[in-house]
Amino acid sequence: MFANCRTPPSSESRSGHNQSAPRKILYAFDPAATTPPSDSFSFIRWSNISQDADYKHAIPIYPPSLRVPWPTSLPTSLQSRHWQTAERAAQEYTETILPRNPQQATPQTRIDTMIDTAVSYAANLTPLSNPNRLHLLTKTFLLLFLHDDAVDTGDHSSTTVIPTAHKPFTTLHPAYDTLSRNLLTEDPIQGQHLLKEIASWASLSQQTHPTHKTFNNLDEYLIHGLPDFGASLILRMVEFSLPAPLTPQDKQPLQSLESLCAKHLLLTNDLYSYPKEAMAEPETVLNAVQVIQDLMNVSTSSATSILRLLIRDLEAQMDAEYTRLEQVQLPALPQLTYARAMIVAAAGNMFFSATCPRYARVVEGSRLL
Repeated sequence: MFANCRTPPSSESRSGHNQSAPRKILYAFDPAATTPPSDSFSFIRWSNISQDADYKHAIPIYPPSLRVPWPTSLPTSLQSRHWQTAERAAQEYTETILPRNPQQATPQTRIDTMIDTAVSYAANLTPLSNPNRLHLLTKTFLLLFLHDDAVDTGDHSSTTVIPTAHKPFTTLHPAYDTLSRNLLTEDPIQGQHLLKEIASWASLSQQTHPTHKTFNNLDEYLIHGLPDFGASLILRMVEFSLPAPLTPQDKQPLQSLESLCAKHLLLTNDLYSYPKEAMAEPETVLNAVQVIQDLMNVSTSSATSILRLLIRDLEAQMDAEYTRLEQVQLPALPQLTYARAMIVAAAGNMFFSATCPRYARVVEGSRLL
């Protein structure tokens, strides 16, 4: 779930940082310790980014230059140059929607954790956003984390709980209603699509899920894991980050690439979150690493290496599918932009996962400073 990625905030204020520089990171690790493959995805190679207007809001990052292991065929990661805007958005949103009563309020340390994570998610997964849409997406990620936190603690009456169906504005869900108005004002069409996806995920998040389950193969796990993780919701947020809306007919040729990117998002999250999950709740881990261990009767080390290879295979399929679409299937620029944005989100998700303190704290030698 989104909750798996909550990260503690840096104690250092970032308000004075140059927005052309990436956000400061404290940790970096590679759970599979594998050799980087050759680069693919030529459209996001460093030399091409500066020449394309689609990337004017993004900072290109070569992760090894920041001491971040990068065993992937994705040549770079992008980060929004407007991350300070995202920080302000998250702070302002929490001040607006959270109750002022100290006996009812969420502890400030937990709020700070969720703020920092929402900013990192938005900046790394939707870096093509203009400042206003990044502002809205940061608030969206933050509400998802706050909702998840309320559900996990059994506080279903919390003001941050998301309704299970998009409905006319009421006083029962003030945090959601505030965000809904903002999204629909920005873009009625894309906003409506995103709100429906948010409500669908919120409904699923409030259902009871098994803490451990036996799967006959990895595909069975993906059927369970993709909606629980929220992969489709993340891709709708990626779509919202772009200025030109796509119709269902526009997206028809993109379904295969969407499916590949959704799997990449989930399996990358599973790979990097496994050490933390296994240490916290070793008997109840529900994760692709554990599924591979159970299916193949192999060690954790072997399972993580196998999962890394599966992720690389997904990248090869993503690169081949993007190349096919670019050459013969996508005459419309908005379609091509969305195809690129999905792959950029996959790279950003890997950079986020590799630098996520919640994941990295349990890995020896991951601390950079």
